[in-house]
Amino acid sequence: MKLNKLLSAAAAAVLSSSLLTALPTFAHEAIDEGLTDGLFTYELNDKNEYIIIDCDGSSAFTAIPSVVNGYSVVEIGEDALAGCTYVTELTIPDTVRTIGAGAFASCSGLTRIEFSNRLTEIPEGALMGCANLKEVVLPENLETIGTGAFYGCSSLEEIDLPETVTAIGDYAFQRCYALKEMNIPAAVESFSETALIECPVIETITADGNDNYKVEDNILYSSDKKTLIHAAPASISGSVYISEDVTTISSGAFSYCSEITELFIPPSVKKIGDLAFYFCTKLKSVDFSEGLSELGSLAFGSCTALETVEIPTTVSTLKSQVFSDNAALTKVIIPETVKTVEDGAFFACSKLKNIIVPKSIDTIGDYAFGYTVNSAGTNYAAVDGFSMSVYSGSAAEKYAKKSGFEYTVVDKSLKKVAFIVIAAGLILAAAVFAVVLMKKGKKGAPASVKNAEAEEDESYEAIISDDEE
Repeated sequence: MKLNKLLSAAAAAVLSSSLLTALPTFAHEAIDEGLTDGLFTYELNDKNEYIIIDCDGSSAFTAIPSVVNGYSVVEIGEDALAGCTYVTELTIPDTVRTIGAGAFASCSGLTRIEFSNRLTEIPEGALMGCANLKEVVLPENLETIGTGAFYGCSSLEEIDLPETVTAIGDYAFQRCYALKEMNIPAAVESFSETALIECPVIETITADGNDNYKVEDNILYSSDKKTLIHAAPASISGSVYISEDVTTISSGAFSYCSEITELFIPPSVKKIGDLAFYFCTKLKSVDFSEGLSELGSLAFGSCTALETVEIPTTVSTLKSQVFSDNAALTKVIIPETVKTVEDGAFFACSKLKNIIVPKSIDTIGDYAFGYTVNSAGTNYAAVDGFSMSVYSGSAAEKYAKKSGFEYTVVDKSLKKVAFIVIAAGLILAAAVFAVVLMKKGKKGAPASVKNAEAEEDESYEAIISDDEE
């Protein structure tokens, strides 16, 4: 479904676990792609060293060989052992200098891995989708943890990062649902804002001795506190006041902080990243300040207790799914400064029965308002009783017509409203003049009053005439 593209794109990166593995017999034979020993397939590099490029799937193994036919095994290639579901423990010898992207992805039976101490990098997606991995022994001289290296390692409770680590990449630990703490070594210069997205049980974050980052109240900041990077969900609850030093709340910063009930965002905050408050399921109210200019995709998605949203006048775009799946949302105020509402911005907000869409909005994406999923959860369906208040000729009117929603054209009734207001004012003014005349007991009104009354009669007649036209 288009409305789930952000999360499904990440989930789709978890590789298939359809392959099985076997215990080597070391009966070597040549094949077109390289040398095989019945379990692993190798190829020689230009230094007469072996690279493992594939494995067979018939049985389990616990170690990578260090030497084959007198040649050292120095590399495990890209996706070489991906999907080896029968492997439960694995030791990589110190002859191995390099492992490729996705080398052990979706080894769903793997519970423990010990890396070669010659490695300096755990590459992109190396252990992605290893759902039963519980223990990791990292290289002593490790420097880099790549993009999505441990993505989806949902049983991993702890990881001891060596002091040599300098960089932790995007989504490195995303969906590590059991991870309880994150200790950032002093040497880390780059810690991705998305490294810890969807890690709901983290209790503590530390960055002792690190000059690039600081931690206060289990919230990780850049050293100048202008960027709020990540909060430890298990330790954050109740009312949350964002520091006035902060200008950016990073992607996923408070995702899965399910005990937050109120949120206060100061004027200093200019940007709230994607998924920043995703799945904050007890969040009832958000106090936005003027000054906010960017609200990321899914920033408040699945905040199922959120009841009212008032968008600041400094926001011009409501991003894809920004307030989607908010089942308690009943009121939304969108200012005239908003120009674009992207796909599914308020999708699956089933209690949002009416929305006033300003004429400033010139682009409305698919399923932005008034849609949810059907009872079977298989397709889109209109929200029961949903209606819109729109301006004639606007993008909102076109959206309402296309979707078959009931709608009221606001500007057609404005003239009548103006007439009623002005007429009421004239009646009130006439009553005041009458009271003044009665108190003074005069038989006739002064010329100034008479002139005023005459002018009011003329205005009243003009309004009526204009309204009738």
